[in-house]
Parts: sequence; C-alpha cells; structure tokens
Amino acid sequence: MDCVMLSLRSKSVSFFFNQNEHICRWDCVFLASRSCTTYCTEPWSYYAIKWKTNEALSRPATSSSVYGGDSSLWGAHYATNGARSLISTEIFASQSEMSPWLKVQLIGLKMITFVRVYNRRDMVGERFHNVAVEVSPDESGNFVQRGFYKGPGLTDQVIEILCDYPTSGQYVRIRIIDGISYILNIAEIEIYSV
Repeated sequence: MDCVMLSLRSKSVSFFFNQNEHICRWDCVFLASRSCTTYCTEPWSYYAIKWKTNEALSRPATSSSVYGGDSSLWGAHYATNGARSLISTEIFASQSEMSPWLKVQLIGLKMITFVRVYNRRDMVGERFHNVAVEVSPDESGNFVQRGFYKGPGLTDQVIEILCDYPTSGQYVRIRIIDGISYILNIAEIEIYSV
C-alpha cells in the first residue's frame, strides 16, 4: 500500500514492486520502441491505476496552429487516429508560437484520470516540456489545469500525466505554458477515464 501512496503522491500512473525485497520504483521513463526487460520480470510486478478506455481515439481534435499550415502532413487529427508515425509527418505539429495547444473533444462528460502522450518518435523529443493538462466541461473555453509535465521529454517517450484528481470534462487541452516560442509535437494522445 505504501508504494501506491508514494506513486500517487509523485503523480505516477504506474509503478513496479519487487515482491522479494519489498521495494518499489516509480517515475520510470518508457520509450515506445523499447521492450521492457529489467522491471517486467520476476520478482518485479507492474501496477497501474484503474482506467477504463481511451476516450480520445478517433475523436475530433483542434489546435492553436498547424506547422506550415499543412493539415495533410501535421494536422491535429493525427493525434487521435490511433497510429504512431515513425516519421516526421502524419503527427500533430504546431507552428512555433507562444503557448501552442492541442484540444480533444470527447463524447459527453467523462471522468478523466490521466493523459498518455506518445512523443515524436524520430527526433526533437525535448520540445515536449512545461505542458499543462487542462479540462473544460463545455465549449465555453473555461479550462482548468488538472495536470502538469515539466520535462523535457525524450524522443519516442511515452509520457503519462496524472490529473490531480479525477475530473469531469468533455474537452481536454494540452498546452505548453512556459516560454516564448515553441513547437508542440505529438505522435498520439490518449485520454483515460474511470
């Protein structure tokens, strides 16, 4: 039970527990293209918070801008299509701007627990930093920050951002909130509810 509390306190979605030595590890970095070795075998066990479904899959997404204005290469729809492109196109990419964002509209109000972001797989993973997870119950634009990732991210990293507590909302926005001019790149976003 101590591992669960420490994991939640550190805003971790998952943790590993060594049954022989009674120790736990959390805040692990996961790369999408790597297989799990050390912590995925006995005596280590993997635990994650309870989640129901990826509410973002195939849902409409909008953004503050699109890189080069070319939605066919870098449109917001690529972030929710269920595919993680290995190349620099067919991902979401914003223009270089202050506070770039990506917003996903869910089907009705959902109790959101965490957001999983698959960072760009080919390069410049460090662009994903100082990202807020913001939630709104409706189209009013009254977003409230419910999670944060300091970063910087790594190329091909799977980033899980736990909400401060389960939050009801229909719109989820991720936004770089610190800095002057940045590009937001996302291969895929998953939004999980309970």
